[in-house]
Parts: sequence; structure tokens; C-alpha cells
Amino acid sequence: MSSTSCYIQVGTECMHYLRVGNGSRLLLIFHGYGHDAHALRIFEPYLTTEYTCLFFDLPHHGKSSWKEYVNFTSENLQQLVADLMQVNKVEKISLLGYSIGGRVCLSIVNQIPDRIDRVTLLASDGLRVDNYYRFFTRSGFGKRIFNHMLTEPGQYHKLLVVLKKGKIVHEKRYKFAMHYLSDEATRQQLRKVWPSLAELTPDIAALQQTIKKYKVPMVIFMGRYDKIIPPSVAEKFKQGLDSVQVVTLDTGHRIYDAGNVKMMAETLLH
Repeated sequence: MSSTSCYIQVGTECMHYLRVGNGSRLLLIFHGYGHDAHALRIFEPYLTTEYTCLFFDLPHHGKSSWKEYVNFTSENLQQLVADLMQVNKVEKISLLGYSIGGRVCLSIVNQIPDRIDRVTLLASDGLRVDNYYRFFTRSGFGKRIFNHMLTEPGQYHKLLVVLKKGKIVHEKRYKFAMHYLSDEATRQQLRKVWPSLAELTPDIAALQQTIKKYKVPMVIFMGRYDKIIPPSVAEKFKQGLDSVQVVTLDTGHRIYDAGNVKMMAETLLH
């Protein structure tokens, strides 16, 4: 299906999105780290009759114009959603998000729970507090280390090896760090993206209370072999939340493919 390339002002920056479909319901769709608006268009055939789908490029991804050191704030996100709802003349929205895009969806749920129709999350970030991420993006000391690590990575390789051998750093954290330290382009994107989205980290307890109070319908798909965000995180998050369903699939973090997107899309069609 053909798409329309659109831009919308977000604070001082400009966010790009693709508009697809002509359904009466509005669906906002957010991709994962390192992807762009096209990544989740695999869902189009199943959603664009009932929904008008907006596929976003997050800051420092795709065609969005976003300056370094400018954060995507909660206020920015709330205004973005309000503007889109007004333009599209809807009272409620649905949300679809993968990985870091799931964290954006959770932030929206926390802001306007009474305006949420349905939410489907895929291997979602934001279901637990990540102390490493908080340290590197929210504390002054952590920010300095983070920037130095990404501009002068050589000396940190040896340190990580020592920390892994001493079991101070878990194997998966070690592999994550080594992956992002090994390539210049990868380091530069991480240096821009992580801080820009740091404010979109909802308080877990408050979010759970909000979901419970407003009975927000939510389905969370998790990969049984996901080493980045294991399914136990989602199971813990949903405790006491009757409107939240967790579905575990035999996949890793890259949870969606041609074989299961129809099933995932159907959770948004009720």
C-alpha cells in the first residue's frame, strides 16, 4: 500500500512519519532501536482497513530531523499525541511498539490512559527499571563516563574483559557493550539516541496503577529466548493487572516475522 511522507513539529525539532491506510481508528506505531518507520510496515496488510496507521521515525532515526543533545521530553510526546488526535479528529488512539518503541507507547499510556483504545507491545523496553541506562543517561557522572566510553572506547575493552571474568558484569551486558564499542558509526548513534529518549522512562509502579485504574487493554508479546528483555520481565510487570496479557513466543528479541504478524495484529482489531 502506498504511504504519505509527513512531518510534524516536536518542540524545536521535526519528526517524520509515514501515513498509511484510511481506517476510522488511529494507530501510532514506534519502531525499535536502529530501525526506522519502515520496520513495522509488515503489519500493514492486517491493519490499514480498520486503522489509519502512522509509522514514526524516532529521534536520530530515519528522516526525523533531531539535533544532538535535544531530549524528546514527556511534554513533547504529550503535545505530539494531542496534535495528531486533533488533526485526525479522534477521541482515542491505539498503540503498537517494538523494543524501545514499546517504552514510548508505555509513556503515552501513562499520560493519557483514558484516551487509549488498545496497546500491543513487542519485546518491549520500559517494563522494568534499567539501572545501567538510568545511570548513564540521568546522572552527571554517568553521562561523563558514557560519553568518554563512546569517544575513547579502547581503554574500556580491557576493563570489560576483567569485569566479566570477575563476574561483576553479566555476560549479556558484556556482549552488549562490546558490540556498541566496536564500531564508530554504532557508537555515534548510541551516543545520540540513548540520551534523547532518557526522559521517556515511566515510573513502573505509577504506570501499573494507571493501567489498573483505567483497565487499559494491553497485549505484550515476548520472546522465550530473548537475552535483551526476557519474558520474566513482562510476567512480573503484569502481576495484578487483569487487562494485561503476556504471550511468550519461541523467538529471540527480533520477535515479529511474516509467520506471526497477523496473529499479533489481530490483538488490535477487537
